[in-house]
Formats: sequence, C-alpha cells, structure tokens
Amino acid sequence: MLQAMRSSAKYVFWILAFAFIGGFLLVESSGLLNRGAVTPTTPVATVNGTDILYTDWLRRSQQLAQQEQQQTGRSLTQDEQTRIENQAFDEMVTEILLQQEYRRRGITISDQELRDYARFAPPDWVTRDPSLQTEGRFDPAKYQRLLASSQARQGGLLVALEQYYRNEVPREKLAEQVTAGVFATDVDLWRAYQDANDSASVSFVVFRPTPTAAD
Repeated sequence: MLQAMRSSAKYVFWILAFAFIGGFLLVESSGLLNRGAVTPTTPVATVNGTDILYTDWLRRSQQLAQQEQQQTGRSLTQDEQTRIENQAFDEMVTEILLQQEYRRRGITISDQELRDYARFAPPDWVTRDPSLQTEGRFDPAKYQRLLASSQARQGGLLVALEQYYRNEVPREKLAEQVTAGVFATDVDLWRAYQDANDSASVSFVVFRPTPTAAD
C-alpha cells in the first residue's frame, strides 16, 4: 500500500501542475519579492482565494531550518537559508492546492480508516525502528503491542501516525481517481519487458596480423 503511494506521486505532480495553470496564484506585498513592508498578518501569497500568512510561512521556514541544522550539525549559509525559505513556500502552496482538490473531489479519510492504516500499514520510519525488529526484520507483534501501550500515546506516536496518514491517504485516493482510466497498451508492455529483460552477450578475440615482406 505504501509502495502504491510512492508510485502514484508522478500523477499527483500532474494534478498540481494543472491546478497551477487553471488556478489563480497571486504573490503580493511580500518580503519574498521585496515589495514593501510585511506585517504578521500580511499574506505572502493568495492561492485560489486562500492566503498564506507571513507568520505561517516564517514558522515553516524556521522549522525546516532547524531540521537542516540538526542534520548537518552547523549553521546554514545564506544560500541554504534562501533555499529553505523557497522550499517552505512551495510546500505550503502544494498543500493548499491538494486540499482544494480533495474538497472538489469529495476525498476524505474517516477515523476508522486511520485506525486500519495505523494497525496494518505502518510507514517506513516505523518499520525501520530497531526496537520493533526481530533478527533484523520488522516484527508486527512488537508493533501491535506498542500501539496498545500507553507509551504510544505519551510518546507522540499516535499523533505522528495520524498526521502522516491524514497527509498520505488522501494523496493515494487522489492518484487512484486520476489513474482509474489509465492503462498501458500491449506495445507499451512489450517494450517495457524488453527494456527490463533483453540482453546480449558478445565474445571477441583481438587479432593483430603481423605484416611480412613480399617475396
């Protein structure tokens, strides 16, 4: 199931591309474009009628910067800081476009779906946890015991899982709707098979004749 989420990412990309083309994106009175003063209530952008406030964008930028500093163990350069600020802005625009598309298509996720995903489809960052493995492999029994324990609630695992699935499951449903009528032709399948399996072995012997004097 999680593999399907990852493989459907390219379709979500095209959805966002069309949303950008068909939508109305206005960047206004923004420090991002150096056009006038910015206050805490100033929207740095308006995406199809939804504002991205300066304070929200700044908070997201700071969170990403802190994560980057923790990973690298050093202070960020000016270029890195600018990259992170742009990344924060792009992420917020993408999230708004996705939420708008979910509402337009009536895509939701119920509490029961959240519980089922949490129980039977743990994300990679859970299955890679050494404490949930036995002999180097993910142990579902250990995971189920953790979910049922008070540690899962007190340690923030349940909150993290809910946030993860509320983001990922609607993306999967959106990809399923978009690709419902998409199919590969026999020619495409044969070409893909040839690309993956066709091979050739070549053997050769180097032959360098030595010239001889003519009689």
